[in-house]
Amino acid sequence: MNELERYLQQILADLPQEEREEMHEELYAHLVEHMNDLMIKGYSEEEAVHQVIQSFGNEQSLNQELKRAMFPWLKIVRFVWSVIFVTAFLCLVSYSAMEFYHPEFSNTIPAESVVGGFFIVVFMAGAAEAIYEAINQQFNTKWLRNPWLFFFVPSLLVGAIQSQSLINHPDQYPDGLWLDLFAIPIGAFAYLIARQIFTLLFWNKNQTKNKRRTLIR
Repeated sequence: MNELERYLQQILADLPQEEREEMHEELYAHLVEHMNDLMIKGYSEEEAVHQVIQSFGNEQSLNQELKRAMFPWLKIVRFVWSVIFVTAFLCLVSYSAMEFYHPEFSNTIPAESVVGGFFIVVFMAGAAEAIYEAINQQFNTKWLRNPWLFFFVPSLLVGAIQSQSLINHPDQYPDGLWLDLFAIPIGAFAYLIARQIFTLLFWNKNQTKNKRRTLIR
C-alpha cells in the first residue's frame, strides 16, 4: 500500500462501507490528478505525494469533519446513550454493594435518586465533553485526542486524592460507603466503555446513506 493510499484509508476510516468506497474513488482521482500536475512542474513522485498530502490537510481532522457532515446527530445520540449507560452502571454498583453488605434489607434505589444521579452525570459528562472538544479544536495533538487519556487519567488522579481520606479515616466509610470516594473514576470508566460500545455498534452496523459534504473544492 503506497503512502497516498494509506493517507486515504485514514481519512475514510470507520465510515460506512458504501460511502467509503464511493468517496475513495473520487478522492483518489482528485489526489492523483494533483500529484500529476506537480510532477509535470518538476517534482519527483515522492515530493509530489508529500506536497499533495500537506495541501489536502490532516487526515484525522478530515476524518472527523466527514463524520460530522454525514452524521450530525452522532455526538448527541452517543452522549445521551453514554449518560444513560453510566447512570445504570452506577445504580448497579450501588445496588450490588447494598445487597452484599445488607441482603436482609430491601435495597431498591429510589426513583428520585436515579433521576438526580442522571442529571449529575449529564452535568459532569457535558462539561468534560465541552472541554475535550474545545481543546481538540485548539491543539492538534495525538495524545489529547485520545479520550481514554483525556477522561480517565484525571479521574484516576481524583480517585487517588480521595483515597487518602479512606486511608486516614477508614472508620468513616463502613458498609461500602468507600465506593462513594471512587464514583468519579468508576463513572469515567463506564462513560468511556459506553462511548466505545456505541462507536463499535454504530460504525459496524449502520449502512444508512446520508448526505455528505465533499472534500474536493
